[in-house]
Amino acid sequence: MLSDSINESSIQLTKNGKLRHLVSLKNLEKNILMKLLYEAQEYTQSKKLSNELITRNQKFTIANLFFEPSTRTRASFEIAAQRLGLNIINFDIENSSGKKGESVLDTVMTLKSMGVNTLVIRHEEIGIHSQLIEEIGAECIIVNAGEGHISHPTQGLLDLLTIQQVKKTFENLIVTIVGDIAHSRVARSTAEGLTTMGVKELRLVSPKEFMPYEKITPVTKHFVSLNEGLENADVVMALRIQHERMDDIDINLDGYIKKYRITSDNIKVAAPNAIVMHPGPMNRDVEIESSLADGDQSVILRQVANGVAVRMAILNELTKNHNADWD
Repeated sequence: MLSDSINESSIQLTKNGKLRHLVSLKNLEKNILMKLLYEAQEYTQSKKLSNELITRNQKFTIANLFFEPSTRTRASFEIAAQRLGLNIINFDIENSSGKKGESVLDTVMTLKSMGVNTLVIRHEEIGIHSQLIEEIGAECIIVNAGEGHISHPTQGLLDLLTIQQVKKTFENLIVTIVGDIAHSRVARSTAEGLTTMGVKELRLVSPKEFMPYEKITPVTKHFVSLNEGLENADVVMALRIQHERMDDIDINLDGYIKKYRITSDNIKVAAPNAIVMHPGPMNRDVEIESSLADGDQSVILRQVANGVAVRMAILNELTKNHNADWD
């Protein structure tokens, strides 16, 4: 595994500070996030891409390697790659040599030998993306599409873009994230991005058993009371319970729903123009009331749509920076 002495944020960058891989939003500079958000917003306008860009991108072949289930992330990476003119392979994990005991490194080395030079990877193993950068990062682009319970940077960026589109600025915003914080990689990445962008207040609301052991960012505040966490919030995000990531927690689901489900009633204590978010997949009427998820305050489908634009911006930035190094 990668040495602890290597800083996760620095291994993502070229020597001149440009983004070369995407592993985490933690400690990435604000100007990098702003550049990605600006470009992603441009892609939401569906403008035609130049022939020069399409031709440049044809030298890149992406492999989507999802060792955990995915619908939104995997599909949006595929659509993003196609729109940019990149070649893409959706790797079938269920029928791969990984089922025969082959390591992730051997799998990616095999794909690299076939001409794959961009790897979009979702895996439960913490540190796998950093390890791959250490091994083959000089030759391949590595993109984190979900890492255990600790990181989902592309989801974090699309959450930031959605908030920016509606609220225009991050300053003076109170953002509340409600649910299974301890097991959520989305909560961590979104919180890291929001901290960098300078929100006024960042609240994490959950029962004690779903609170993380560590403080995710220096500005996060933990709440057990949903009403206290929702009070005057400008942005409210619901998270599902990550049943697949817990072995020893006995969940009283009825009790959780009673105390932590976001509803059209309890959202009234939030700011009058508060928006409601959810990274998906939703368990309707568990963490969020269906009428609220489908209501006027909801931007959930906008989040999904923004996923394509954000992943286009990320892939374009990474391929451009690698081209500069390789040319």
